[in-house]
Amino acid sequence: MSSPSVDPLVDNTQHSKHPLAALGFSGAISIHWFIQLRWVAVLGQLFAVLIVQYVFEVPLQVVPLLITIAVTTLSNLVLTMWYLGYRNPVIEPGHSRLWPSVLAAVMAIDLLFLTVLLYYSGGPSNPFWIFYFVNLCMAGIELAAWIAWSLNFLAAFCFAFLVYDHHPLLLGSLQKFLPSIRESGTVTLEHYGVYCAFVTSASVIVFFSTLVTSKLRKREEEIRDLESKRVRGEKLEALGTLAAGAAHELATPLGTIAIIVGELQHELAKPGQSTESNSAFQEDVSLIRSELDRCRAILNHMSAQAGEGTIEKKETLTGQELLDMILAQVKQTSRIKTVVSSEAALCKVSVGPYVTAQALRGTIKNALEASAEQSEVQVEISYEQRMFVLTVTDQGEGISEQILSRIGEPFFTTKQAGKGMGLGVFLARTVVERLGGSMQVTSIKGQGSTVTCRIPSQM
Repeated sequence: MSSPSVDPLVDNTQHSKHPLAALGFSGAISIHWFIQLRWVAVLGQLFAVLIVQYVFEVPLQVVPLLITIAVTTLSNLVLTMWYLGYRNPVIEPGHSRLWPSVLAAVMAIDLLFLTVLLYYSGGPSNPFWIFYFVNLCMAGIELAAWIAWSLNFLAAFCFAFLVYDHHPLLLGSLQKFLPSIRESGTVTLEHYGVYCAFVTSASVIVFFSTLVTSKLRKREEEIRDLESKRVRGEKLEALGTLAAGAAHELATPLGTIAIIVGELQHELAKPGQSTESNSAFQEDVSLIRSELDRCRAILNHMSAQAGEGTIEKKETLTGQELLDMILAQVKQTSRIKTVVSSEAALCKVSVGPYVTAQALRGTIKNALEASAEQSEVQVEISYEQRMFVLTVTDQGEGISEQILSRIGEPFFTTKQAGKGMGLGVFLARTVVERLGGSMQVTSIKGQGSTVTCRIPSQM
């Protein structure tokens, strides 16, 4: 089967995170594999009882043992039926939020079943008590740490019960190896030693399995974040290539228009022309010329940036200088309320001035468009933990959780057609992250949205 294609302008990494990662669930054990493992355990238990009883001729209480194995078989049949009857077309049963709870419950039941089997077959003198560690190791790898430790306490309680009481194996010296506390009537040093060894070993297994698993999960999250940043970087480079192509294609017609405008200005400036009749035309032509010069400057910068193949060369600016650059080309400045802390104004940041100002300016423009015409947008800069922090708060209608989860995807926008391309937040996030910072968008429906950009400071 061929692998699915990846669109360079569509974010394919944002949904890669495991849906149960927030619950401390790794998803390493699939439900199908777990069911098969329990079938193997059932068969192993059955064969062990029959071989010990009829091959090695060790007298066992076969009836309660077989009943316990039968109940284990029934529980696995119920689990199998739940698995086969799962009908969610979107989420697999092994990836549903219910599965960690089911797995934890089944593991707890297995600990109890193992305790019953050991109770009727020698208790701590039965070497198969080591299978407690198998269950605990699986719990430490697969489940959240607090669940694994809960199962560890359950196992310690079960083993303490076996030390207190069990049916001994009627097998020579093994019968006298570790009699139960109930049978001997006293707690011996051997009882203390065996129980302490069990609790210590079980705790060490749970501690290291949960520790290693947590580090692996953290490492996986870091890899996912790096992959997400790499993909966003590739998208930005793709957009840069498109921008360079657009700049090249538009340069020629804009140059032609500039020549025609120059000729019009020259003709209108000839002696004998009516000043009154041509004054309005002169103003319009001058405006066209200024806008053309601005477009050509932008295109030249786009071409130069694409030619460098990297982000603009960095310069060291103060927070106030960066804020001034951001606000320099923002219209409706009367609607912007700025709050500047003294530390933020003096802190120094190393950024590409044009690219950074342009990207962060887009967040302010979005806030102005989202807010009502008479309402204000608050732009605040602060200094927190060696970070220059720009916070933009609008007074719009807010963003729903469903849309908020997609904010930052290229070409995703809620604006009307022709009002935006859906690149502002994407470019701002990419530029900020390339500087080693972070960007966060929060919103409350009906109360507006807040964009917080953090950039490392040199101060």
